[in-house]
Amino acid sequence: MIKELNLVNSDLILNSSRVLILISKFESKKKFKLNTNKIMLFDFYMKFPNTMLPNEDHSLNKEDFNEYYSYFHWQPNFEEYQLYIRFLLSKNLVERITIENDFCYRINQQGIEALKSIKTPYSIELHKIAEYIKKEISNLSEAKIEKSIIEMSLKKDRNDKNL
Repeated sequence: MIKELNLVNSDLILNSSRVLILISKFESKKKFKLNTNKIMLFDFYMKFPNTMLPNEDHSLNKEDFNEYYSYFHWQPNFEEYQLYIRFLLSKNLVERITIENDFCYRINQQGIEALKSIKTPYSIELHKIAEYIKKEISNLSEAKIEKSIIEMSLKKDRNDKNL
């Protein structure tokens, strides 16, 4: 039981850290509506960069067995993401704001300080991926992002990024 609990806690921390890195990249886009749905869509790119991003935009393991077989559908679990966000809120690393009657999330100073203390190769790579998402993906409509996720995740040759 304790071992299972530790695994759940380490997954929670890892996933919440990835979401925090993603949220941090939108700090300067004050009017951008980074709601739970957008976090879930963008996080798919963070979780599966070998599938979703051109090879030159990341340097993670190109032969990632876990990524290749870890999802059987692309629809994220809303309750799971609510858990990550609640965890970040409880640690006072992000704040919830309302933009046009929608709950959105922003990193706060404590979250910025926490990210400064994490300097692993994996976190550095996640920062690069999140920056790519901010520049290239965040301007797309949610429908286009969903379509891209479905198309890329169903491709047989994941090295061919041209659709």
